[in-house]
Amino acid sequence: MILDQARAGFGLIGLGAISRAHLQGYLQAAAHARVAAVCDLDAALARRVGREIGARVYTDYAELLKDSDVEAVDVALPHNLHYEVGRRALESGKHVIIEKPLAPTVRECDSLIEIARSRSLLLSVSENARFVKAYIEVEKLLRQGAIGTPRLIRTLIYGSELVNLTNPAHWRARAAASLGGAIVDSSPHSFYLLKWLFGEIATLNAFTAKLIAESEVEDNALVTGRMTSGALFTAQFTFTAEIPWGERLELYGSEGTLIVDQLRDPPAIHFRGKTDMTGQPLEGVAFDPAGWKSASIATSVAEFAAAVAHKRPAPINPLDARYVMLVIEKCYESVRDSNRAVTF
Repeated sequence: MILDQARAGFGLIGLGAISRAHLQGYLQAAAHARVAAVCDLDAALARRVGREIGARVYTDYAELLKDSDVEAVDVALPHNLHYEVGRRALESGKHVIIEKPLAPTVRECDSLIEIARSRSLLLSVSENARFVKAYIEVEKLLRQGAIGTPRLIRTLIYGSELVNLTNPAHWRARAAASLGGAIVDSSPHSFYLLKWLFGEIATLNAFTAKLIAESEVEDNALVTGRMTSGALFTAQFTFTAEIPWGERLELYGSEGTLIVDQLRDPPAIHFRGKTDMTGQPLEGVAFDPAGWKSASIATSVAEFAAAVAHKRPAPINPLDARYVMLVIEKCYESVRDSNRAVTF
């Protein structure tokens, strides 16, 4: 049996809802990683989680960063805190994984990447799209040319943030903490997916809307444009859909179509042209509407933990996370300038 001292010690900063999936990731990586410390401003919550997993408890992340047993830090905080906490963790000599987005701006992403490079530390973002089983199978089919030349790509991330957006005290409803709404919060998944599967974006137009009066941020957004490959794309995000959280991906090519929707059974189908009325479900992609998201988040964390333990590259390249923030900045630039087309 591997002793605790032989496993990489992680410090989890932020114990909000997303932290449960992160903790599950460390359980998956238990052979080579452990949560040595947790931190949250809510002392009662921190104590409860600390007791549950046998970790030391902090309410000040600066104190956690002094813990010599913590080799790596997991930042699961509101968006506006990602850069400052990530920077201080790297400067303390810790490997760092940060919930998306990596940092509030491209410039700050560059700063984190340079600090990590200069200190030979791992830096990554907790981007789960790369670990969603349906997308992994889609990537394989695309590489095999299963749909021919991609012509139109459509993504949709849907669900309800009504409880949080109607609460002016919640960070997601405040522009200063969230840095924006549906675009900055949901689009990293779609823009990472586009980059992974199809390359870079050439041009885009972005549109936003706000239906929830109590909130300061956009709760709906639509981004349209063209990839450098020539394929058209649309990416839509909504926080006002009263339905379980889900994602949809539609890929229309010259030889066929791939459709993924996590709330449909089967969740992933390959249509082999216009005469294929039923399509073929993708092998190995199970219908799991309640678990697919948390499972993929957990895997992203477990893979980072394994990278730290085995001294190998981070599973999500921080340069891809930087690219995602560049696209987000271009989206808001388009919105500010009357939705005009923005080029890269």
